[in-house]
Amino acid sequence: MANDDTLAKALASVRHQRATLEAEYERVSAELTKLRQAERSLASIVEGTPLEEPADDQPKRRRAAAGEDQPRASRGPRGPRANSAKGRLKALLEEAGSEGLTHAQIAEHLTDVAANTLNTYLSVMSNSGELERHGDKYRAGAPAGASDEVATEDDQDDREKAEAAE
Repeated sequence: MANDDTLAKALASVRHQRATLEAEYERVSAELTKLRQAERSLASIVEGTPLEEPADDQPKRRRAAAGEDQPRASRGPRGPRANSAKGRLKALLEEAGSEGLTHAQIAEHLTDVAANTLNTYLSVMSNSGELERHGDKYRAGAPAGASDEVATEDDQDDREKAEAAE
């Protein structure tokens, strides 16, 4: 029957379109989550408000009860959080040692970091001396603050630009 063949083709087409849209939905959903986090981070910097994630954006994280006596990890007056993209970049370059890593190798290790963010961090960190660039390789440089105890306004501006790009 020709009608059965037409319906089978229509079913296959609908399934293919559904699968394509589901994949696109997952991609867009992940991008939306990143944009929401970036918006909250920028609002925190611009408005000076504490960075708090809405409860509905934390389904996979365990939320601590208000009365728990657990110290919260805090960021020092200088330098990135250990789990931030910049912190992971610094750790990666320190682990690579004097051999260093190319931009492509860094990007392979930090797949969740946007290309523009990675470029910004590499540029800012090169200019500040936190890393050294030799040809196409990057190596960990002097730790931030090793040569000076007080951040200059330019250092702070560079750090804020890089954090905003994340």
